[in-house]
Amino acid sequence: MQTHARTRRTATTTAAPRRHSMAVTTGVPVVGGIAYGIYAGLLDHSTGSSSIHAFLLGLIATAVTVVLGLALMHVQDRMITEVRALAYGVLFGATMGFLYSLAETSTALKASGFGALFGAIMLVVALYLFRTHGSPGTRR
Repeated sequence: MQTHARTRRTATTTAAPRRHSMAVTTGVPVVGGIAYGIYAGLLDHSTGSSSIHAFLLGLIATAVTVVLGLALMHVQDRMITEVRALAYGVLFGATMGFLYSLAETSTALKASGFGALFGAIMLVVALYLFRTHGSPGTRR
C-alpha cells in the first residue's frame, strides 16, 4: 500500500519533460542567423557595396544575430511571459529595422519606424502564442 502511495505521489510531482531538445534551442538561432547574414550581405551588395564589404557585413550580422538568438533561447525559460514576448519583439524589430536600413532609399527615421512596427507585431504574436500554448518547457 505504501509503495502505491509513493509511486502516485512521485508521478504527480515530477517535472514535465522538456518539449524541445538542445538541438532545437541551438539550431534555430544558428540557422536563422546564417540566413539573416546571407540576406543582409546580398542586400548590401545589391545597393552597390563591394563584395568584401557585403561579405563582412553579412558575417558580422550573422555573428550578432546568432549570439543574441542563443542568449534569448538560453534565458527564455526564466522570463515571465510578457518579458519573453517583449524580448522576441525587440530582437525581431531590431533585425528588421537593420535590414530596412540597408535599402538605398531608407532613412534612419524610416528604418526605426519600420523596426518598431515589426517589433510591435512580433510582440503581439509572441504574446498570443505564449499565452495560448504555454511555456516551451511545460506540457498542456
